[in-house]
Amino acid sequence: MIKKPKIIIIGANGMLGQSLLKCFKKGSKYEILALDRNEIDISNEKLVNKKILTESPFLIINSAAYNAVDQIEEDEKNYALAKKINGAGPKYLAIAAKKSGSILVHYVSDYIFDGKKAFYLETDMPQPISRYGKTKLAGEENVKKNIQKYYLIRTSKLFGTPAKSEKAKKSFFASMLDLAQTHKTLTVVDEELSCFTYVDDLAQATRKLIEKKFPFGIYHLVNEGAETWYSALKKIFNFTGLTNTELLPVPASNFPRPAKRPRRSILKNSKFPKLRNWEDAAKDWLKNK
Repeated sequence: MIKKPKIIIIGANGMLGQSLLKCFKKGSKYEILALDRNEIDISNEKLVNKKILTESPFLIINSAAYNAVDQIEEDEKNYALAKKINGAGPKYLAIAAKKSGSILVHYVSDYIFDGKKAFYLETDMPQPISRYGKTKLAGEENVKKNIQKYYLIRTSKLFGTPAKSEKAKKSFFASMLDLAQTHKTLTVVDEELSCFTYVDDLAQATRKLIEKKFPFGIYHLVNEGAETWYSALKKIFNFTGLTNTELLPVPASNFPRPAKRPRRSILKNSKFPKLRNWEDAAKDWLKNK
């Protein structure tokens, strides 16, 4: 019997993790080991090293992250946890992956940028303006320093099937659709222009990146089309035929939040075939929701 290449997917119960699992299972080409926080603590160097060297996978995909953006900004314990999961965890995975000869895929946020440019290319210099952004940039830098066989995938504003993880939050779209069931009016920030990304499309792009053997390095993988929170949600409501809830656009100053957000964090994909427009992706998500 021919042995299948082994893939470890970390954060397998998360929104992106579930899509990765579904995507890589198609065709039964791989042996997949799905791990979530109960099976692996990526902030524990010894455990990470032991697990990776024991399993010796062809590929490790890390979709685990701590993204409580405002809690990280205002609370030292949350900041320390973010530094462990978002910063140190990728380092330990990179070191172990290098030892085992594995390829490492790690996801990074658009929040590593300051939002002062019209858009950002893969070659642009990160300049985070929040603690969360700093921890995600630390993870990216730690991967680059410790392994050569890596794909760093920068993405933004994910939506898809809600995570199974206990503490995971729903996507913005899912949360607002829930609120629309009980609210006649919703105020939504009409700022912070960036790209919404469907996790199923991101998972498929990740698989293509691996199987087509694109050069190792940094990639911007987002669905095409830039929106504010308000402009995107207005389209989602139109797609669903929701008419009972009125959406009111407001400036970000109406919702004071501890962490600063980039005003424009449009990720330009210049190295990979473009993903479809986010509106088409959103319609598919709503059909399957």
